[in-house]
Amino acid sequence: MSARTAYVSEVGLDGKSRVPMETQRATLAAVLRVLQTSPRIASIHSFAATDAVLDCLAERPIHGAVLHWWLGDAMPTRRAVDLGCFFSVNTAMLRQPDLASRLPLERVLPETDHPFGDRSGSRGRRPGRVDDVEQALARIHQLTPEEVRRITWRNLGELTRKTRCGMLLPRQARVTLAAS
Repeated sequence: MSARTAYVSEVGLDGKSRVPMETQRATLAAVLRVLQTSPRIASIHSFAATDAVLDCLAERPIHGAVLHWWLGDAMPTRRAVDLGCFFSVNTAMLRQPDLASRLPLERVLPETDHPFGDRSGSRGRRPGRVDDVEQALARIHQLTPEEVRRITWRNLGELTRKTRCGMLLPRQARVTLAAS
């Protein structure tokens, strides 16, 4: 892991992968060991393996865990919150309001890469476009999209404080975080 990056992306477990779960768990454990000594924001994949990912995080707790495209039901979600996890959400997830309503808004971040892969929208697909996510979260939580944006920036600020990697973010992100 580079000492110059604020985040680690797409690590975790995939219950549908051809890679044996033992191998995946050993790899994730190794990554988590590094993150325990060099905290970073970590996007963690858990497709068809939510309980196994939470077991790994309980064994090797880290600051900065962001559960990517989380599909856990109420009990695993509560466990994830208790473990200090955050959740990244995208427009496809928000088509299931019951799923999104389980996620505490103070632990939610919009996925900035997913809009590029969302083929259902009529507008151009560009990484970083999160207005659809903000609007959906606003409807679910009865807030304005602007309030949701402020909350998600505060959430990112909390993550950077917990991981102490804020100075590794691009300057514009640091300026926006300071203002949030």
